[in-house]
Amino acid sequence: MEKKEMLQVHKYTKILVPASSYNMQDDKRLLIPFTSGDEIGFVDKEGVIVVKPQFTMYYGDCYDESDYIRVTVDYLYGFPRSGGRVASYKRPMYGLINFKGETIFEPSFFSLIPAIGNKKLYTVQDKNLGYAVLNIDGTEVVPYGKYSYIDGFDKGLARVKIGNVTNWQKNNGNKWGLINENGDEVLPIEYDDMWSFYGKNRATVRVVKGDVAQNIVLSEILGMVKDQESDSLSNNYCIDDYGSSYGEYAGTYAQDVEGYSDDVIDDAFDGDPDAYWNID
Repeated sequence: MEKKEMLQVHKYTKILVPASSYNMQDDKRLLIPFTSGDEIGFVDKEGVIVVKPQFTMYYGDCYDESDYIRVTVDYLYGFPRSGGRVASYKRPMYGLINFKGETIFEPSFFSLIPAIGNKKLYTVQDKNLGYAVLNIDGTEVVPYGKYSYIDGFDKGLARVKIGNVTNWQKNNGNKWGLINENGDEVLPIEYDDMWSFYGKNRATVRVVKGDVAQNIVLSEILGMVKDQESDSLSNNYCIDDYGSSYGEYAGTYAQDVEGYSDDVIDDAFDGDPDAYWNID
């Protein structure tokens, strides 16, 4: 007898119901998503359309006026291949709206990563594959081109990398460090490798320089009192942990279909699961 597959519920799981059987007055969200054809728009509790259907996906909900919603539209592009062929691809472009449905960022980014614990800060990647850190007013905290890669912020810190060689390649020459939410380098850009900690609820980060690996307490980097939160790996990292974390990129083809873990997507695709489509 075939084993039944159960729905995996996480923060991006949505249950779709007909509008005729749904009471919007009971919904606590300030913006309620709806679909028209294959596009997504938003209404308020009264059913008034605030944002006309135009998006292909959304991430997050507005329960408070300080909340923002990431939205996407499809971006089509292609590359010439041998034999006169053209390989075409489709990937989402990310933008941001507020609780009024007003556009904060046009859907013009390949990635738009919210800082954990700071609703006004985002790590972005543009069409030119450049990374920057932006406030919601559009001001640059970290300008494009300063780093080859910038991760999302967690506990007030983000990984940054200088070097464009694929992380899987040994002796790649890439160097890693950490910046704070002001864009200041608080851990020098001198490490050969640095494990991802964004969204993993870790108190430490694993860094490697030469043949030496160590765990650095994140809160101590910012001069804070040592974090007391539970972190089973904080003093006991092992290589077996690599590739065992899933969920950060749930909903993407690279993870849900191809099975790539969070760590592999972070390293092989520089945190961009849609870069999977560029593998040829």
